[in-house]
Amino acid sequence: MALTKAQQFCLEVKKLAEQYKLPFFIVTDGASATVNSNCEAVSYARKSHIQWEKKHQIDPNHNWEK
Repeated sequence: MALTKAQQFCLEVKKLAEQYKLPFFIVTDGASATVNSNCEAVSYARKSHIQWEKKHQIDPNHNWEK
């Protein structure tokens, strides 16, 4: 299955964050991504998005990278 533009964008952000060794959370229309290692702000943003996903019947554990 081909990635959507939103998924491709999130992967590019993930690669950039890895290059700079920075935690992040990103959400766009159609995809989100996160890598975190003890950043409270990133953790809070992802937890808030999980609540939004559940409210809109979206599986917060879905991994489109697999």
